[in-house]
Amino acid sequence: MNASSRSAHHLIVPDEVATAQSADAVRALKHYREQHPEASSVSLVLSGAEDATAEVPVEVLDLLILVLAQAASGNAVAVSPVKRELTTQQAADLLNVSRPYLVKLLDQRRIPFRRVGNRRRLLLSDVMAFKHVDESERRAIAAELTADGQHYDPENEATEQP
Repeated sequence: MNASSRSAHHLIVPDEVATAQSADAVRALKHYREQHPEASSVSLVLSGAEDATAEVPVEVLDLLILVLAQAASGNAVAVSPVKRELTTQQAADLLNVSRPYLVKLLDQRRIPFRRVGNRRRLLLSDVMAFKHVDESERRAIAAELTADGQHYDPENEATEQP
C-alpha cells in the first residue's frame, strides 16, 4: 500500500495522505447515507485501468465508514472475525496488560477461555466485551473520584501536629 503501511498482522497504519483521503471518503459516504437512509445496499464504483462496480450491503458500508473514520483520525485499524481465537499474548496486547496479569484474570474467570492442550485460547468477542466493561468501570470510578475531588476543601482538612 502506498498511502499506509501494513504490519505482519494486517494492521493498517495510515500516513498523512491516507488520513486525508479517509476523511474525504467519510464525509462523502456519511452524506450518501444521510440522503438515502432507506437503502439496503449501495453500488461502489471502482475506477482504475478497468472500471468495475461492486454491490455492497449498507451494513458493510457502515463498517467501512467506521474503519475510514479511524484512519482519518490517524489511528491504526485492524479487521478481524469476531469468532477469531487469540493466544494469551495477543489478548494481553489487545488489552494493553501483561500476559501474567491476563492469566490472573483468566484464573479468576473474568474472561471466558478454552484450553487447547496446555494452552489457553480466548475469543476476540469475549476479550472485547471484557475491555468494554473494564473501560466502563474505570470511567465510572474516575467520574466518582472527580466528583469527590470537587467537594474537597483543603481549608477544612484537619492537620496533624507531631
